[in-house]
Amino acid sequence: MGLSESKRRSKYSLLLNKVTYYILEFNKERFFVRLLVLLIIFLTPTSLLAHGTIIISNVEHDEGYIDVKIYKDKESFLKEDLAFEVVRKKATKGETIIPLSKIHEGEIAIVVYHDEDSNNELKTGFFWRPKEGFAFSNNYQPKGPPKFSKAAINLTHGEPVTIELNY
Repeated sequence: MGLSESKRRSKYSLLLNKVTYYILEFNKERFFVRLLVLLIIFLTPTSLLAHGTIIISNVEHDEGYIDVKIYKDKESFLKEDLAFEVVRKKATKGETIIPLSKIHEGEIAIVVYHDEDSNNELKTGFFWRPKEGFAFSNNYQPKGPPKFSKAAINLTHGEPVTIELNY
């Protein structure tokens, strides 16, 4: 029994020496760098790492802004104060790329217009026909009041959505 007792003591002694080394002798700088990297990886929101993107094509000129409104259901559709996400970006001729920060997948409807005179309003003419560039997702061109179900698309994580403006 004395032999197994000494083996047990040597195992505990070895373990105690290792613990003491790690407590007293470990490289503090390296430890904190590794801890910081792990915290950044685990605490960074996924929305910063992978977000949705909308590509607005057929932008006639770079005057004014491109307004994008995202709706998640028919109850909020076209009610600007109930839009899930609103993005306003300076227009660029040809294509304007709109990054989304709040949503990256799911069923949505997108409404876009080119606010050419920067007055925050869509100019309309006879029978409320838009005088500025506009578009809906799903290449929807309404013949009457727009409907969520016709403009709805399924936004897939990591895949950009292209919408062509109509003037």
